[in-house]
Amino acid sequence: MIQIMKLSLKNHILIIKLLLLIFFFFAVQSAPAQCGMALKEIAVQGIGNSTYLKDFRVRLEQGKNVNKPDEQEFSILLNKGTHYRFTIKADSICTDKPVLKLYDFTRFYGSNYDKTDGTSYEYFDFFCAKTQVYYLSISFASAGAGCAAAIVSFVGNYDAN
Repeated sequence: MIQIMKLSLKNHILIIKLLLLIFFFFAVQSAPAQCGMALKEIAVQGIGNSTYLKDFRVRLEQGKNVNKPDEQEFSILLNKGTHYRFTIKADSICTDKPVLKLYDFTRFYGSNYDKTDGTSYEYFDFFCAKTQVYYLSISFASAGAGCAAAIVSFVGNYDAN
């Protein structure tokens, strides 16, 4: 009787492992290329000699309206007197340009994308004049679908007085 229970437990474990393997196989097959850590690593390469602080990764669906694209918003505390670099990179299969914006409740501070002429940059710098919570939004210029990774890095300190 004990041997039958052990065999049954082994069979249950084997079935669970098989189901997990099948689940992960289909999850990887349905995920777009470079949406996870691989995309983050590519984006980190773009920070140059600045120091990595934090990353934000998103997967956005196709937007219904180009004038109001799907976006994700994040909050971040930035410190007065600090020079930050904001870098963004889209996955290799994305045909749309990733857009990273920095703002607070009352003011827009910068972006990697110039909407007037459609120019997109890999990064933009920000010289923080006030310690407070700021907001980052990530979207795509033409409301396309895809993955993007944004990196916040430390460039140096400056006298903010």
